[in-house]
Order: sequence, then C-alpha cells, then structure tokens
Amino acid sequence: SFPTFPTPESLRSKEQVIAAYKKFIDRGIKSPDSLNLDDPEVQEANELFYKWQSQEDAAAAGNGDAEKRANFLKTKIYIDAGFTDPAYLGDVLGWLIQDADDVGKQSDNPERIKLRQEYVEEIKKIRGLLKVVS
Repeated sequence: SFPTFPTPESLRSKEQVIAAYKKFIDRGIKSPDSLNLDDPEVQEANELFYKWQSQEDAAAAGNGDAEKRANFLKTKIYIDAGFTDPAYLGDVLGWLIQDADDVGKQSDNPERIKLRQEYVEEIKKIRGLLKVVS
C-alpha cells in the first residue's frame, strides 16, 4: 500500500477555526474569555484552533519570517472571528503593537515589510473597533 499524505480535507484552515467561533458571537458572547470551557461546542472549537495552531507552527518551524506571520495570524484569530469585548480588544492591541516592534523595520526584507504593514492595518482596525464598542 502507498503511504498516505494529508489531503486538503484533513488540513485545518483559518476559515474553519473562525467559523467554529462565529457561532458563539451569534449568541452574544463578546470575549473568548467568556466561553464556557465545559461546553462541548467550545471544546470542539478550541480543539480545532489548537490543531490549526500546531499545523501553522509546524509549517513555519525554522523560518523566522514564517514564524512571525504564523504568530500574527494566531494573535488575531479571535478578532477575525468577531469577538469585540473592549478589554480583550485592548489586550490584543497591546500584543500586536509589541509584536510589530519585534518584527522590526528591515527595509531589505520584502516579507517583513509586508507583515509590518499588515500589523499596522490590524492595529488600525482594532482601534476603530474600540471606538465603536466603548
């Protein structure tokens, strides 16, 4: 028999993770900290998130730029899902600002320039959300 390789269906996507958390947003939950960890649906969503994180980390391992991008995607996943609690948004904003500084300004590295710009856009987006929800 031939070795089996992961098929696209077995891979976890960011969109799957976001969809798994959106149902809680639809129920009025504003912060991931408010999720009931005893709820089987929350456990399922978290498991999907952990599998996706592991997959992203494994794919990026050893590549500094890819690791920074994976960290960025993981940091903003709950925001992408729609959580809007002002305290949580403030926490994420702080993490993103710190991480953006860590990415640094390497004018000779197009990948870093692009990632830094994405950080700037995400920071602006969260600041805009904070104005709306507070």
